[in-house]
Amino acid sequence: MDYFSKAQIRSISALVDALYPPDLDLRLSEQPLFIERLAEGAQTHLDSRDVFELKALLNVLDTSVGTTLLYGYPSAAFTTLNQDAKGKVMEALSRSRVGLRRKAFNGLKRLLMGTAMSYNANGPGQAPHNPIWASLKYPGPPSESGNVTEGYDFIGKAYCEVNDNDTFDYIIIGSGCGGSVVARQLCKIGKCLVIEKGTPLPSDLKNVSQCESEGMCDFYEKGSLLTTNDGSLMILAGAALGGGSTVNWGCCLDTPEYVREEWNQMGLPQFAPGNKEFSRSMAEVKEYMGVTDKGITHNGMNKKLIEGCEKNKFKWKVAPQNIKDTSLKSAGWTCFGPRQGNKQGGGVTWLREYSENGGKFFQGIAVKVIHRDGKAVGVVVCKSSEKNSPSKWRTLLVKRKVICSAGSLHTPLVLQRSGFKNSNIGKNLHLHPVSCVMATFKDEILGYEGAPMTTVCTEFQKGVLNDGYGPKLECPSVHTGVMAAALPWTNGNDFKEALKSSSKMMAVIVLQRDIGGGTVTGKNNGFDPVIDYVPDKRDENNIKEGLKRAFDIIKACDGVGKVWTCHVNQPLYEPKSDPTSDRASVDAFNAAIDENGVGVNSLGLFCAHQMGSCRMGSNPGTGAVDEDGELWECENLHVIDASVFPSASGANPMVTTMSIAQMLGARIVEMHKGSELGKKLLKRRKLRRDGDTGNGKSSTSILVAGALVAVLVAVVGRTVGKKF
Repeated sequence: MDYFSKAQIRSISALVDALYPPDLDLRLSEQPLFIERLAEGAQTHLDSRDVFELKALLNVLDTSVGTTLLYGYPSAAFTTLNQDAKGKVMEALSRSRVGLRRKAFNGLKRLLMGTAMSYNANGPGQAPHNPIWASLKYPGPPSESGNVTEGYDFIGKAYCEVNDNDTFDYIIIGSGCGGSVVARQLCKIGKCLVIEKGTPLPSDLKNVSQCESEGMCDFYEKGSLLTTNDGSLMILAGAALGGGSTVNWGCCLDTPEYVREEWNQMGLPQFAPGNKEFSRSMAEVKEYMGVTDKGITHNGMNKKLIEGCEKNKFKWKVAPQNIKDTSLKSAGWTCFGPRQGNKQGGGVTWLREYSENGGKFFQGIAVKVIHRDGKAVGVVVCKSSEKNSPSKWRTLLVKRKVICSAGSLHTPLVLQRSGFKNSNIGKNLHLHPVSCVMATFKDEILGYEGAPMTTVCTEFQKGVLNDGYGPKLECPSVHTGVMAAALPWTNGNDFKEALKSSSKMMAVIVLQRDIGGGTVTGKNNGFDPVIDYVPDKRDENNIKEGLKRAFDIIKACDGVGKVWTCHVNQPLYEPKSDPTSDRASVDAFNAAIDENGVGVNSLGLFCAHQMGSCRMGSNPGTGAVDEDGELWECENLHVIDASVFPSASGANPMVTTMSIAQMLGARIVEMHKGSELGKKLLKRRKLRRDGDTGNGKSSTSILVAGALVAVLVAVVGRTVGKKF
């Protein structure tokens, strides 16, 4: 493959050797197909600007002048340096005070190490194998299937092509946790089309390899290479049919009561604790997916989490699962594709019923929603390869409603491309930023086997200020590629040692309910998300506290060895036999957490939850959509996905998203049927749309009157102040 030049390949080889020093019998940079797989990933998932910057950086490293400028000290070309010298350059970049240098280092490390540790050297369609796995004691995906082996042929038959002026009653943009649920409801009352840009689920499950690199490429946004704009936070977002429900870790947590009360206080009483409509929707969702906390088998990592919580007397609970058989080793690989059909995600539940009731799918992109006189009337669509060719776009017409369920990263872009201007569109993005504490143990943990997230520590979820904005502590799914991308790098030998200890490794993640928010805007003609996000200081304090408490959990477990965080300036703890010395080591570890903080590209952060970027509000000033999910700017256009969350959910968001979709979808059905409930909903909608508050004054009039009163008070205050 000629994607990379000879100079660029020399730089890639030198970088890989510096990041992961060669063994006598194994040199990662010389492994078969590595460069080809790296090129495929970059070509498929990086945009032209990213590719330009990557290749320019690789070219720079093959020159003396370029290496000197990047390194900050006089140097020969990076590609000509010996092993020790290359390591020193990498160490300098990783710890640089210059943010752009740290960003460059992190980007290169994630791309190169993530690919090297996860790619299939046998090629697509072949049994997964990677030359490094044996030295890491990583087995690769197991072949077991238990008694669940159904495929997705029923969905494959529902795909169709579309033409200009094809007409549907309902068009649903996106098939994730929101779109799949509402599609199943609407297909029973009208002709429906779901537009999904992501990978279709296979009719034959044998076609899902569950090789990490292939799963990431096929089922995740940008092949899992997406980060925030400053490169400091890795973003994992589902991008296949079924969205996040296809690749998440099976953890099914209710919307916390304190979060529901917060949303109630924000003028959305439908979420109030005890509200029967939302509670009923949540119960229906869980029953439909077979969610249970009974008969759960905990893997080695979750057993350690329980042990540490018990010894510290921290509150914990079993995390309910939608995985049928949590005892299967293969349950740990469900995040790379639904090979066994073990997890009851959108594909085997909501979308199955949708397709069996005549619903259709179109694999492509919703370019924009067409609206006239304040009402949605259609959607412009195209194939992914046609998004920059307007002549190939097709216009579909809609009789009743358009449902935008493209997720918190893409729903704002669809609305922005459609010309909507509400100030909440693309704002208030919450990510549940995650970091972690890791440790090695004397015995094997095998954290990649079995259901990954079956317990949750809730002791600290209210936060240091007791305001409901604290972290949950959980166990992640740990595989070689993600681990290599996320692990901190201090030097090549320590990094290599940590990876080779992965079978004995435990990680406790600190999942912070973030009070701060970011933004989503578009690039490449508005089709690709740009995420700007910096954790709020209050979130930073909670993350630091969460890291300390995760440390408490880990060090309380039997057999613990080395413990570290994801900081660049990495604190390290090893148990001491002398209590005084051990206490001093513990204090030093916690002090290092405080000192290092949560700086940009100085602490490894990632996220698997995206919420709130088109939030629901009681008026157009506080939200992009109303309590029915209908856009304030446009009738018959509803947003039904996690982007409508009024604030971060504080729990893995799948159940919350699906419950909102179940509730809002049921309302649309009732309004269509004209039932008594539907008539009440339509009347309430009209009052809301007319701005009537129930006392004869519009909300706009009240706001204006309030503003006039405020002005008068200010004037009087200034006058009185001058007199006296």
